[in-house]
Amino acid sequence: MSSELNQSNSVITYIFELKLIKSIEKVKSFMSENSSPYVFNCPEPRTIRFEWFLSEDNQSATLIEMFEDSDAARLRLEHHSVSHLVKEFPEHFEIKNFIVLGNIKADMKEKLKDWNADQRTYVGGFFKKV
Repeated sequence: MSSELNQSNSVITYIFELKLIKSIEKVKSFMSENSSPYVFNCPEPRTIRFEWFLSEDNQSATLIEMFEDSDAARLRLEHHSVSHLVKEFPEHFEIKNFIVLGNIKADMKEKLKDWNADQRTYVGGFFKKV
């Protein structure tokens, strides 16, 4: 494993902070059914991470998605906007906050305006390559 201190990388991370609207059973079912890399019937080979987390009181959830680069993150949004999730996601969740971490390309910045995304660029740290 190697790492470079304060060396920018291409990784983009989406963090969705969500309020649950439906019952916890329905939400958990939705999460399980929509966690496969094949949900969209479209390849997303540069998606690194897609994970759901629930708060202890089952009132909030966090969805974390991580991509190799800005193009892969853009592809994910494009697939989402033409999938069944456009209708179903808001039936289960209210988006409290959508944070995008990483250095995204200009075309991606425009797409994220429609999502009211809180965009944050890289400043420093380290990233371990496995």
